[in-house]
Amino acid sequence: MESTSCDEEGSLRDNNVDLNEENIENHMSLEVSSQLVEADNLFASNQPNSENPEPFVGMEFESEEGAKLFYMAYASRIGFSVRISKSRRSRNDESIIMRRFVCSKEGFHLKKGNFDDGKKKRKRATIREGCNAMIEVIQKYYGRWVVTKLVKEHNHVVAAPSRVRYIEPEEYAHLDPFLGMEFPSHEAAQTFYYAYASRTGFDVRIRLSRRSTRDESFVMRRFVCTKEGFTPSEENYDESKKKRNSRTPTREGCKAMFEVIKKDYDKWIVSKLVLEHTHDLAVAPNKIHYIQSQSEVVVLGKSGTLNREKSLLPPLSKPPIGESLGGFNNSPPYDHDFRNERREARYTAFGFDETQKLLGYFKRMNAENPTTFSYAFQVDKNNCLTHAFWADAKARASYYYFGDAVSFDTSFKENKDLLPFFMFTGLNHHLQSVIFGCALLTDEAEASFIWLFENWVAAMGARHPTSLVTEFNEAMGVAISKVFPETHHRFCKWHILNQCKEQLANIYGTSATFEEEFERCIVESESIELFESTWKSVIDKYDLGENSWLRFLYNMRQKWVPVFFKDMFTAEISATQKPESLKFFFEKYFNTTTPLPVFISLFEHAIAGWCEREALEDLATSFTRPVLKTPSNILKQVADVYTRAIFNIFQDEFIHSLGYYVDKIEDGLVSKFNVAKEEDIHRSCTVTYDFSDKRSKCSCSKFENCGILCRHILRVFLTVDVRALPEFYILKRWTKEAKNGFMLDECIRYNELYRDAVRYAKEGSTSSDVFNFAQQTLQVAFADVVQMKQDIVNRCAM
Repeated sequence: MESTSCDEEGSLRDNNVDLNEENIENHMSLEVSSQLVEADNLFASNQPNSENPEPFVGMEFESEEGAKLFYMAYASRIGFSVRISKSRRSRNDESIIMRRFVCSKEGFHLKKGNFDDGKKKRKRATIREGCNAMIEVIQKYYGRWVVTKLVKEHNHVVAAPSRVRYIEPEEYAHLDPFLGMEFPSHEAAQTFYYAYASRTGFDVRIRLSRRSTRDESFVMRRFVCTKEGFTPSEENYDESKKKRNSRTPTREGCKAMFEVIKKDYDKWIVSKLVLEHTHDLAVAPNKIHYIQSQSEVVVLGKSGTLNREKSLLPPLSKPPIGESLGGFNNSPPYDHDFRNERREARYTAFGFDETQKLLGYFKRMNAENPTTFSYAFQVDKNNCLTHAFWADAKARASYYYFGDAVSFDTSFKENKDLLPFFMFTGLNHHLQSVIFGCALLTDEAEASFIWLFENWVAAMGARHPTSLVTEFNEAMGVAISKVFPETHHRFCKWHILNQCKEQLANIYGTSATFEEEFERCIVESESIELFESTWKSVIDKYDLGENSWLRFLYNMRQKWVPVFFKDMFTAEISATQKPESLKFFFEKYFNTTTPLPVFISLFEHAIAGWCEREALEDLATSFTRPVLKTPSNILKQVADVYTRAIFNIFQDEFIHSLGYYVDKIEDGLVSKFNVAKEEDIHRSCTVTYDFSDKRSKCSCSKFENCGILCRHILRVFLTVDVRALPEFYILKRWTKEAKNGFMLDECIRYNELYRDAVRYAKEGSTSSDVFNFAQQTLQVAFADVVQMKQDIVNRCAM
């Protein structure tokens, strides 16, 4: 029995009734704008710890299209498909003001009247099960779309696809459909025909489907041009119902179609085919298609949007359809070096079209936010992008508050199929990752890093970070020493420990205890003497004295072993806790096949999720009070000022301090105490306390390193009867008020002057006479500025 899909799947019904008569399969054809930026995070893979925003009541979107794409992306991750159930239009201008998106298994099929015509009928396959999962968005008076209703629970099993693939229509340019063509699955056939349609210039919908009576699996699919058939006419005979005028007909009786049937040997064969159309074909339809099966989602981009620099690709470098979809007959030869060649091309330069789109995005953002959005770029002789940097208002504000400790993230390097993407990141007062700026670099030369660091620090108001952590890279290290001479630069110990697993694979594989002992030596050594003795002990035990890799690490131990820079602020709360990993974030979004416009959209959407997470934690911290484990005055004090995350850490330190005993070893105005656990007296810390100014210092240097008092100092405070923490022991960056104060004033002033200085230099260098005049004038102005600054300092000192 054939089940007819009577309208385009995913097309927008502008009425306010349920669309329960539609038989929508796991496919949606989404209208998009001139770029692929609306693809959002449908590249999301089913990775653990990945940060994917969940829908919630009150969530806001810029447009109805944005809400639809977000819910489609969410559905793709969870493992269900979506259709539009209800719409409502404004009575003023008939614009859509409400959309309801539901699970494709919502509702039940309408029962048709049964009559006996003597023919044997097969029972129709049921694909609707009364699922209540849905999301409803309404346009508010201020223009944004807000989620007003939400049901997440499904009454059926959902399963996320194991992977998402991005397909370019141009990959199939060498083949046209023909009768007898074979495919491994109906999804492969669908992907091929949709790609063919995108190249040729028409859109497709599913017209007929047939399922097996044994297991309800598909045995036939018919795809037709969207102009197949004719639009039903509507008569406006009842004025009291105020029906709108009939729509403009979109169907013209086109006969073009593509039908595949399943054969006994599990192959799908093209059984019917009509290539001729009765209407003019478009240059390139403005659609993206999402074709979902149980194992994967195929994202098929619109034609012409994903072209790379074709001069960089060899003539036979495109993989055949059989390779990408599982194989079918009559495939041309395949060049197995395609991926490597493509990656090398991407690392050489981005395509001209992509460059223009990215720069267009930068200019648009800068025009909308001239004082808060900063960007810089470099192109090669072909005007193709080689370097780019950008930072928006949120990134610059975050740096203003939390830019004392910065991490330069290069997670993409762990997978050469990822984009050459870099991020400056840090930790906010909730111990969440925040972004201070982003960059694309096609090489890792010293000059490239210098260019990036100089542009980044200029965008951040010329304020250098206190500490900067990176992976080990010699060129990067030289660039940092030149641009940030006063910043403490160190290498990430976790990155080096991961490299050790590769460099020392034999010892890691043969010894069950080496990894634990070696990591304990690096992470838990509380003094340089203890590190040196433990390192020697491990090296001797496993006979690694001649290992060149370990000798290299030992020679630069001051740059990566924590004990050597424990007095420097790093915002690292725990020596044993690994920082929030961005690996899955990069793998999910940024591979070499991702077009730059899509990349920008996905990145903005992901960062919006981070901002939302921070805002929710701000709200929770403001309106909840932590539970005190003991009625201490100090805990009561910090409970009012610290964020929830920081208070929990401080409270743990305080509770642990109760298990230590104190032995005064020096008396006087500046006393010295030995603090240790009774069961571990050999691992003690020395604490000095100045009674005159209530300042204390511990040999563990926890406060200097992360800005939170250690258990040893807290135990001494109990001994000397300190009942309230002095203000200098409460760092503002860890408090609820961390983001209060002057926001970006210095950055804005700096950038305004920087722009004026660039214009001044441009005009002043046009001729030698103009240059001499400009230089003299500038020297006078500079002297006046220095004098005014000194006058202000003198007035403040009076």
